[in-house]
Amino acid sequence: MMRKCLGVVLVCVAALFVPSCGHDQQLVSITVTPATFIFEGVGAQAQFTALGTYIHPPATKDITNQVVWKIDVAHLATITQTGFVTGISVCGRGNVSATHYNNPGNPSASSLIVGTAIVQGVLDGTSKCQP
Repeated sequence: MMRKCLGVVLVCVAALFVPSCGHDQQLVSITVTPATFIFEGVGAQAQFTALGTYIHPPATKDITNQVVWKIDVAHLATITQTGFVTGISVCGRGNVSATHYNNPGNPSASSLIVGTAIVQGVLDGTSKCQP
């Protein structure tokens, strides 16, 4: 009986050292923070952060410097490849995106994960921003 219990204990301990069912850690989503940023004036700045959610084993990691940053409204703000934005207008609304390619050397052959956040000028939607 003692031998059987010892065998079960050894199997359980060994299972703790098996690396995550033999799978590589896999990125499944990206959360961009802050989720929304409003430019209060020209020159206003913010730092966006990309948090990657992984499985095998589950983890959340800062991947800010491993993603490609873009903004879809060029007249509203600029963004660096480290997620630092600078407002160049108080009119407009758009999205900041953080894209992770699993094969950065060949993005067109990669699968990708994208996270987004909203950016907006403080006067967006007012009469001061009408053409």
